[in-house]
Amino acid sequence: MKQIGSEIITSLAAQSSKIGTQVGEAGLQTRSSSEIAEWLAGHKPEDLDRAAVSRAQLLGVDLEVKLEGRYPVGQNGERLPGYTVAVACAVTGSDENRAAALRTLENFQTPASVVQIENWLAELSVLTAGRGPDGISAELLVTAFSSRLSQYPADVVRHALLRESWKWFPSWAELERVCEAKSGPRRQMIAALAKPAPEPETERRPPTQEERDRIAALIAEKFPNAPQAWRDSAAQEATSGKCIAESNTDREGALK
Repeated sequence: MKQIGSEIITSLAAQSSKIGTQVGEAGLQTRSSSEIAEWLAGHKPEDLDRAAVSRAQLLGVDLEVKLEGRYPVGQNGERLPGYTVAVACAVTGSDENRAAALRTLENFQTPASVVQIENWLAELSVLTAGRGPDGISAELLVTAFSSRLSQYPADVVRHALLRESWKWFPSWAELERVCEAKSGPRRQMIAALAKPAPEPETERRPPTQEERDRIAALIAEKFPNAPQAWRDSAAQEATSGKCIAESNTDREGALK
């Protein structure tokens, strides 16, 4: 599919100087979008997923992505290669720490420039078999693909185009499947971080004897005709374990 490269791009862009920021390092915050995209493209998506988790931990947030396997079947019932997708992410941390982690992880979503994506498409067209479209058709294909691929992080797009093993130039459906699977973990992390931290569970304690007596009296008042044994059993069940929600007043009184 050499026509895409020859029609749209005459040569691949020269690589610019290396950014030099280590995976997970805070220096990513101060880089330009193009520098961040170049840095991302130089790493594997899986490594950057781990770097994102590590960076969040440094900011006081724990992230745990849930993965599920997918086992597609072809048109003739043949088994196709399986892959994993991210379906959820558990997160713990304060709202303040979540906001800081969210700002950092959004940098890990930086896309490559359209020009860079077109360069990768041109390189892919040289590496794969098949005869591609010429002229306007080739230009339309590159435009359509690059506009869609620019919605994904730079590392994901470079992986999909140049690190996946394509014998034939892939269809958009094939590229989309790879991009969705590879971008899923960070997407789930960001979605989880964007939600406010849940309200802490109410602390509970066992009832005092005075509270047990009040509950027993209330049961006796509500069910005066019930047998005493039934009322005693109901009162015991109602006051078993840590059944009393501890209020701020209770905690303040305990401190005095």
